[in-house]
Formats: sequence, C-alpha cells, structure tokens
Amino acid sequence: MNATWQECKMVGSAISPIQLPRVNQLPAPVLEGRVPVRSLREYVEPPTASRQLFVILARRKWSIVAFAVLGGLLAGLLGSLRPVLYESTTQLIVDAPSRGSLPVGAPSSQDLVDSSIDDHITMLSSQDHLRRVMAALRKTGAAETGQDNSASRNSRLEPSATPPPRTRSLAGGLLDWLWPGADQADNGPQAEDASELRDLRRGMRVGQELRSRVISVAFADDSPARAALVANTFAQVYVDSLAKKRQASDQQELDAITASLPGLQNDLQAAADRLEKYRLSHGAIDQGSADNAARERADLSQQLSMSKADLAAVESRLRYVQGLREHGASLTALAEAIGAPELADLAARQALAPADQELRATMQSKIEQGVDKIAADANIFRAQIAALESRKNILDAVMADTASRLSGLRALEPQVSLLTQRYNELLGRQQDLTRRIGVPSAGISILSAAWPSTIPQTLPAIFLVPPGMILFAILGAMYVTMRNHFDRTFRGEAEAEAVLKVPCVGQIPEAGGMHAKQLRNLVLGERRSAYSRAVTSLLIAAAPNALRARSSYTALVTSSVPQDGGTELAWSLALAGTRLGGRVLLVDLERKGVQLTLEFLHQFSERKNRHSFADYVCNRCDLEGAVARLHEIGIDVMTAAPSDDLLALLSCEDGGKVMADLHATYRIVIINLPSALGQPEAKFLPGWADVVLFAIRWRKTPRTLARGVLELLQGNGSLAIPVGSVLTRVNLKKHAGYRLEDSADLLREQIA
Repeated sequence: MNATWQECKMVGSAISPIQLPRVNQLPAPVLEGRVPVRSLREYVEPPTASRQLFVILARRKWSIVAFAVLGGLLAGLLGSLRPVLYESTTQLIVDAPSRGSLPVGAPSSQDLVDSSIDDHITMLSSQDHLRRVMAALRKTGAAETGQDNSASRNSRLEPSATPPPRTRSLAGGLLDWLWPGADQADNGPQAEDASELRDLRRGMRVGQELRSRVISVAFADDSPARAALVANTFAQVYVDSLAKKRQASDQQELDAITASLPGLQNDLQAAADRLEKYRLSHGAIDQGSADNAARERADLSQQLSMSKADLAAVESRLRYVQGLREHGASLTALAEAIGAPELADLAARQALAPADQELRATMQSKIEQGVDKIAADANIFRAQIAALESRKNILDAVMADTASRLSGLRALEPQVSLLTQRYNELLGRQQDLTRRIGVPSAGISILSAAWPSTIPQTLPAIFLVPPGMILFAILGAMYVTMRNHFDRTFRGEAEAEAVLKVPCVGQIPEAGGMHAKQLRNLVLGERRSAYSRAVTSLLIAAAPNALRARSSYTALVTSSVPQDGGTELAWSLALAGTRLGGRVLLVDLERKGVQLTLEFLHQFSERKNRHSFADYVCNRCDLEGAVARLHEIGIDVMTAAPSDDLLALLSCEDGGKVMADLHATYRIVIINLPSALGQPEAKFLPGWADVVLFAIRWRKTPRTLARGVLELLQGNGSLAIPVGSVLTRVNLKKHAGYRLEDSADLLREQIA
C-alpha cells in the first residue's frame, strides 16, 4: 500500500500545470429523468429588443428615479447659486442704399444690405471695438466718480459710478472662492484688461433681427442699470467711431480734391486754348461739305466701274470680230458677230442669192462700218474713263485735306470735353464732401436706446429642476442599460444552460448569513420555506430514479470559487437527505477546512474524529474511526486532512470499491470537492459519484470562469457521469424583475 501511495504521489507530481481547454466541448450527459439541454429560445419566446429594454428599465426603476432626483437637486442648486441677470437691448438700424448709389451691374439692394449688416456685426464683435467700449466705460466711471458724492448717493441709477461690468459664471465664482488669488496671479494691467474683455464679451450679444436692417446689441448683467449703460455705450461708441472714421476719410479725400483742382483747371484752360488756335489757323470746317464730297466720290467710283465694264465688253467684241476676219470667216458669221440688224437682213438675202456680187459688196461695206463703229465706241469709253479718273483724283485730294483738318479738330475736342467733365465732377464731389464733413454720418444709427430691465433674463431655479431631472433620468437609463449589457454573470436557468451546455437542476434562494444552526433551521425547521423546498426539490431532481428505487446515491458538489456556495449547497443537500430516510454521509474534501463544516462539527458532534478521509481510503482506520456522528441532525461527516493528496487518492484507489463500502452503510453520500477542482482529479470522478452538481452564485460568478472550470471537470468529454449546474444565493425579489419565468418565480409565489 505504501509503495502504491508513493507511486501515486509521483504520478501526481509529474502532471503538468492545468491548461484551460477549448470553449467548444461536447455537451455533458444528461441527468437521470431530465430532458436534454435546450437553447435559451426554447424556454421562452424570443424577447424583442424593446421588451428587453423595458424589463431592464422597469427592474432598475428606482435607480433611474434616484438619478432623476439627484439631477433635479443639482439643477436646482446650480440655479440658486448662479446670479440673476438682467438683459438690456439697444437697436441699431443700417441706412438703406439709395438707387443712385448702386453701380451698373451691381447686385440687388437687399444683397448689399445683407452684406453691410454682416460687416457691421463682425466689426461690433471685434476685439478693437471691445477695447474702445472698455475705455469709454472707464472714462465714464472716472467722470462720475469725480462728481459730488452726495448727489451720487441720492441718484436712483448710478451705473457709471460702478466699476466696469463683470458677469461671473458659476465656475468662475467657485474658482474665486476656492482660490481667491487666481485672477490676481499676474497682478499686471494686461491680465486685468484681458479679464475685463472676457467678461464684456461673455455678457454681450449682437445679432440681426429677422431679415430687417435692424441690429440688436444686448448686454446681460446682475445690475439692470449697468446692463443698459453698457448696451448704450457699446452702440454709441460704435456709431461715433464709425462716424469719425468716415469724417476723417472724407476730409482726406476733400484735401486731395482741393489740391488737384488748380492743376486740372490749368490743364482744361490749355486744352481750350489749343482748340481755339487750331480753329483759327485752319478755318471753319463744314462737316456737310465733307460728307457731300464723300458721296460724290462714291458716285464717281460707281460710274468708273460701270464704264470700265462697258469698255471691256466692247473691246472683247472687237477682238472677236477681228479674229474672225483674220481667219477668213464668212460674211454671215461676221454679220452675226457684229450683231447689227441691217447686216442680219443682208445676210438673209445673201443666203437666198449667193451669186449676187452687188449684195456681197454691200455686206462687206456694212461690215467695215460695223467694225469701225465698235472701235469708235471703245475710244469713247476710254475717254470717259479718263475723265472720271481725273475727277476722282481731284476729289481724293480734297477729301485728304478735309480729313487732315478734321483729325486735328477731333483730337482736341475730346480732350477739352473730358477735362471739362472731370473738373465738374470734382467740383460736385467737393461740395458733397463739404456737406458730409459738416454733418457726419456713420451709415448706421441708433434706433432705440436701452432701458434698465425689470424682468430678469435668467429663469428661476425651479424651472431648471424638470430639465435636470429629465437629463439625469436619461443618463440613469443609459447607465442601467450599459451596466446590464456588460453584466456577464448568470441570472437564470435558461441562461446557465445556454452558456454551460449542461442542465440547470435548480435554484437555491438567498438565506442571509449561513451558519450551522441557521442552515439547519431553514432546511429542517422551516420545511415550508422557499429554501427548504428548493433544496429538497434539487435533491429529488438530481437523482429521481435512485431515490424512487430506495437505492444508495452519491452526489459530488463543487464550484468555481469558495464564495459560490458549494459547501453550503453540500450541507443543505445532506440536511434535506435526512428527510428521505436512511443514513446520510457528508464527505468534505476541503483540506484546510471550511468555517461552516467546522461550525457543524463544533456544535453537533459528540466526539472529535481523529482520522481523515485518506486514512479510511488507505485502510489505516475503519469507517467508525473516520466519521464524526452528528446525532442531533442525523448526518455523519468525514473530512480530509490538510496533507491529503486527493490526486493520488482518486487515481490509485478503487473508487467503486470505496463507494460500495459507503453505500452499504449510507443511503445518501454527499461529497464536497474543493473549489475549482483541476483537470487531473476530474479524470477519476466516474468511480466516486453518481452525479456532479456544479454550484454557481447568482449574479456573481463570471460566465467565463464557470465555463472554464466546468470544462476542466468534464475533461474533454471523458467524464461519463451526469453533470448539472445549480444557481445559489438567488435573490427572489430581484430575480422576479428579470421576468425570466423559471423555477425561481415559482419559489417566490410559494412564499407570497
């Protein structure tokens, strides 16, 4: 036996560290009398997203209400701490552009107004304008401070005697309260100016009113009089500065015009003198005579073109007739070429009497006369063309002289006209600038001045409570939803079966602090309680066939961590087993001892056992020496010593023989294994138990931890005995809020 024991130890020490198996494992065998594992959707109807959200919000409604109440309190507190602000508004109106001032091709007047309003709003919000306003406010405050103090005290409104406006936010006030010297850290004028500019910009509001030409300038402050003063000063300083800028620009332009007028006047006088001298030296030029000469030249050109065309036609006929005569053409052909009616008649007669010589001589004489007549016509056309060209040359000379005289005149007249027009424009511009300088205009004016407001701008603190409650209620709902989404624990039977792929045998209600006497009273004393019913139902559901046949039965109880309630479950099952008749044995293999087991042994044991589970298995003592009898509750207890090697015991000893010996004495044997039992020990479990009950603490045990430990127990599918999970310490009231519709709801209905 000792040699075998040493071999077992060597085998146990040679085993490598336990590695987590893969997630996808074969499902464990099903408990006796229980249907195969089903998916979550087979238990209840698939919940919709809206129903899940409703269940989550309904379950944590008080948390959301607490968020809403907190938000309302915070909003009311912040509203009561912030200062009451009064807003005063000054209205400015932009001058409409006149129709005469719009240039040709410019956009519409409305576009010009919109562009001008944008420019004014930008300049009103500029840093330079804010500095001018701050300087004006300081000057006004200094002037009012120098007046009679009694008059200042009797004055109803004394905003100018106050320092420059300061509108402090709640954060700024808290910062001043927590760190009084924060604003005076630099103690320099630049830091003070920057702070005042920031306060002035924070309280100012500039914008266009609808689509009109009106610009509103509003300032909010805790003093109505100071708010009106700042708004009016803000607008007045802008109008005055813009008017001064325009007046200075007009004055500069007027000076330039005044300086340029004498030179322009001299240029105009010189141009007029040159024009007059040219007219006197070249005489008066009639534009009508020049036009007549041009028309006459055009007519001559037309006549010359026609004469040249006629001359070309006559010369062509003459050359044709002469060519026919040179080639010996007949008289008839010559008569047809000349085309005279008389020759045509003679040709017809000669064709009837070809032998008539007198007729032939007459035709030759007429042909000679026709040729001479054509030559004379050609000479007449040549003489006519020569006369027309001579007349044309004379007209060209006259027109060239007229054009030369007119070009000089036309070169001088536009100069005089342009200089005259420019001089008149400058005179008109000078008069206009003189008038504008005398009465300066900024293009924008104050339509309505600001008055101290009697109605505060800020809403009372009570009006901030509903928005704060709504906002924090939404935040609370989001927090509850996100917390539920990231909650990766077990909350129901269907969820446990879907994740662990083993049946969930039952759920054990929460019973407060578990002590030995309290646990005994819950299971045996209060048999109609939910806890007693749940434990008893679990024991019967785990092995209905064995209990029905009144045979011996062994259940192995384990968990992921000690806080999952494995020891409590083992003792509860042992106590419930006493109600079924027969002896009950609880084997607690926690080597360092468990507080609950120690309490039972201390309170109900008649004698302290001196031997351990290993001593009995290794035949170092009999059963009576290893068992502590608790006669008051009817349970025998066997524990493991801290030095016991469970791996060697489970692997080297015949578990079936040991359990057969125990079954001969006990009807129910409950074995409480150490929490998170490793994979090597799990391979030897089939010979030691009939069923494995895996304890999972409700809403505490992480899914990944429970699944990993359960896969270690199953040993890659090598575990042949049934495995079932048990949810422990279930809060029935909170569980009902999940609306999972499982056995926990039935337990709650029983105790209601």
